[in-house]
Amino acid sequence: MILGRFKRGFLFLILAGAAFAQSESQIESDEVKRVGSHINCQCGCKDNLNCMMSGGQCHFCKPNRAKIFKMQQDGMDDAGIIAAFKKEFGDLIYRPDPTSTFWIVPYLSFGAGLLLVTFILMRMRSHARHHGMTPATAGGPAHGADPGHDHDADDAFTRYRAAIEKDTEKLD
Repeated sequence: MILGRFKRGFLFLILAGAAFAQSESQIESDEVKRVGSHINCQCGCKDNLNCMMSGGQCHFCKPNRAKIFKMQQDGMDDAGIIAAFKKEFGDLIYRPDPTSTFWIVPYLSFGAGLLLVTFILMRMRSHARHHGMTPATAGGPAHGADPGHDHDADDAFTRYRAAIEKDTEKLD
């Protein structure tokens, strides 16, 4: 008598495990995932209904994937299932596919960056030309130098250059 109850209980656990495993694989099927990819998860992960929060046991996703599977078994198409979710949770539950403009964003960003770098380089080049950055001569100011030119800065440069040459001669 006790052995019979044990056998029935054991058989019940095996059948329950098999039924659970079968339903688990069904709610993870490609058909359910296809519809789930268009529905936002509400657990806070900002993912779709196929999120893997808590090892695929998300408190929102798992029961709703089972709901999608049941709706599919009842013969509803994808649009009808999504419409049912919109009706129950509002329009913000829907997650559309990326549009073609989504693929243009990286190229526009690259182009804008390239324009910015070009602008900066052109600005630096014109700045260098405007300030007349030419190498100074060791002999002092050039003949016919600009009267507004700072000769003290050239003299200081000449002194530093002479000191460097003197120090480098000792290295030889």
